[in-house]
Amino acid sequence: MKHVRGQKVFLSDADLTSLIYTHYGLTVHFIERVLAIPKVHTDQGIFGFKNANELKDLPFVAHCIEWVKQNHFACIPSVLPCHNGQVYFEYKNELYYMEEWAKGRDILFADLSLCERIGAALAHFHHASEGAVPPPDSYRMEFGSRTHKLNGLYQNIQKWKTEYKPVPEWNFEPWMLEVLEKRCRLAYSYIQRMEEEHGEVKGVLCHGSLHQRNILLDEDHKIYFIDVESLVFAERSYDLASFIHYYAPSFNWNPAVIYRFIKGYQEHSKQSLSFNEWKFLFSFLAFPRRIESWCHRHFGSLTPSESTYFKLLGILVHDQTKESLFTQFGPDILESSFQLFHEMAKGRLG
Repeated sequence: MKHVRGQKVFLSDADLTSLIYTHYGLTVHFIERVLAIPKVHTDQGIFGFKNANELKDLPFVAHCIEWVKQNHFACIPSVLPCHNGQVYFEYKNELYYMEEWAKGRDILFADLSLCERIGAALAHFHHASEGAVPPPDSYRMEFGSRTHKLNGLYQNIQKWKTEYKPVPEWNFEPWMLEVLEKRCRLAYSYIQRMEEEHGEVKGVLCHGSLHQRNILLDEDHKIYFIDVESLVFAERSYDLASFIHYYAPSFNWNPAVIYRFIKGYQEHSKQSLSFNEWKFLFSFLAFPRRIESWCHRHFGSLTPSESTYFKLLGILVHDQTKESLFTQFGPDILESSFQLFHEMAKGRLG
C-alpha cells in the first residue's frame, strides 16, 4: 500500500488567498497552520488546503467520500470542487486541493465505552462504503493479496539479512531484522490455512489509517473519521487491526479493548466476523502497515539514514508490548480461543 505523505503546504498566505479566490471563488478571512496544513477560514466555511502530488487518483477518493455520504455516513469531510468541476488544481508544478475542516478534538486515548462506539461507527462506515471499489490495477486494491505480500516481505527480509553490512552507529539493526523476520512469519502463520467452513472473508473499502489524529469527537459526541486519503479496499479486519494497533497500547494490550471495540462493530454490522476474519485481524496486528512501510524505507533504501533507523527502531521497540497478545492467542490456539472471543465480543461475558 502506498502511503499518503507530503500533504504539507508551504505557500505564503498571500498566494493561498489568491489561489483560493481564483479556483474556488472564496474570500479568505484568515489562515492558521496546523501541522503545516493551512486551516483556511473563508466566507463559506473552514477548509483544509493540502498538497495532492501523491494523490493522482484524488477524483476516485472524492467519489468514494460522496458515495459514503450518500449512503448515510456523513461524518467524513468532503473534497471541495473547483470552479471547473475538478477536485484539484496545479500551481508551479504542484497539485493542490481543499477539503472540509471537521470540527472536533482528537481522540488520543479512548476508554472502553468509547472504543465500543468507535467500533459501531466503523461498522456504519464499512456498510456505507459498499459498492465503492477501486480498479483492479489500483494500488488501493489489496483484497486477497495478503499472503502474496507476506511472502514477498519475507523474501526481502532474507535478502536484507544476507546483504547486511554493519554500520557502527546502528547497533540494533541485526535485532531489528530478527524481529521483522519473526513477525512476518507469525503474520503468515495466522492465515496460511484458510478453510471454507471457517467463514467468508469480506472485502470492504477501509479507511486505511485509524490512528489517534484521524478520529475526532465533535461537540455533539459524534465520531468523525478524517484524512480518508489512505482509503484501501481490503479485508475489513485491516481497519479493525489499525484501530487496535494504535489504541490498545494505552491498555497494556489488555484483550478487553479488543472485545469492546469488536462488540461495537459486531452489533452494528450486517455480518458478524468469521473465524477466518479473526485470523486476518491477528495477521494484520502481527505485521501492521506501519512496520511494513518503515522497514522498506530503511532496509529497502539504497541510502538508509539515521532518521529511518531511529524511526523503525522506535516502532519495533514500541510494538514489543504486543507480544503478550500473541502468547495468549497464537496461531495454534486461536481456534480454541475463538468461541471465547465471539461470546465476549457479543457482550455475554465480561
